[in-house]
Amino acid sequence: MAATLPGTLPSANYKPTYRSNGACDDLAALVAPYSLSRAQLAEATGIADEATVNSWVEQCCPGLAADVPVPLEPVLRYLDETYLPDPANWPGTNAYDEFVLENIAARMLASVVADTFGTDRSGDYRELLALAATLVLIARFWDAPEEAFLTMLNAEPTADAEEYLQEAIETAPESLHPLLAELLLPALRKARGTFTAPEAQLLTGYALAAGRYAGEHPHETLHSIHVAFAAAAQSGALPDADLIRRVEEVLKADFSAGRTGAGTSATEANSEPHSVVLPGNQDGYETAAHLIAALPQAHDVIAFSTLPGEGIDALADDRRAAFTLYLCYLMLGDDESSEERAAELYRANRGE
Repeated sequence: MAATLPGTLPSANYKPTYRSNGACDDLAALVAPYSLSRAQLAEATGIADEATVNSWVEQCCPGLAADVPVPLEPVLRYLDETYLPDPANWPGTNAYDEFVLENIAARMLASVVADTFGTDRSGDYRELLALAATLVLIARFWDAPEEAFLTMLNAEPTADAEEYLQEAIETAPESLHPLLAELLLPALRKARGTFTAPEAQLLTGYALAAGRYAGEHPHETLHSIHVAFAAAAQSGALPDADLIRRVEEVLKADFSAGRTGAGTSATEANSEPHSVVLPGNQDGYETAAHLIAALPQAHDVIAFSTLPGEGIDALADDRRAAFTLYLCYLMLGDDESSEERAAELYRANRGE
């Protein structure tokens, strides 16, 4: 299957077979404590309108009053048993995908996270989002019991959790080890014990759904939390259509120049790549993370300006959360070039 941008349709020749691998049982356990309104549930699926969602609810929760929040667990089970084994049953015009159940579960929990934290923690949403991104990233490397991961934000995680955490870090590319060990893990450990038990369970459960199960599309689920938090804080960091279009144009121009340069000499072609320059502040890093979520290749053309009076490797504390978030978005891409970019930025931040 050719690579596609998040939210775009795969090739017409793509005909996946749903993997009935028991994942639904684990996902249902993760979402069991949570409910959404019908409007939120339709928004969380991202691929079905409210009328379709209402038909699901009538089938999986008969007799549920219209104004009562819908429990998520029976919805997942209903989709798993009724819709997913046959692509022809899926509603709307979106192409069927073998990871659809996992992505729906992650988006459902993303809606719960945004709804839970959007009001009370809107002032420090960047730190919260960077923590969520860190957890999603670690979940992608996690190859241990889920029960241990779910204790990751407890004041005192299990001894096994710490051991499994180190094993997860070791499976990451070696160039990322300093970044993970020196920047992300200390922030994760600092956050322990600062959440209520239900909040900690929600954040770690979401990270498992988005990072471990929906690991094919980690940006998509994290992006939904980002948009909700940024809107609540009115940060202005969300890229507008004009900026996205400009990034697309630079990507196309660089691609065309590369193809032209491949058949000409260095003196005949200007092979210097163009870039999109963003301010080297928290809004700039945050916008860059959004751009990568919308356009995974955007990291190739993003550059940051240096603020007056500071070196290119300087990073003030008020930018650290957004910088961490951007690094997480880079590392979530499963792209060697973006991982190298994250490692380079971190080394520059350390003055190396």
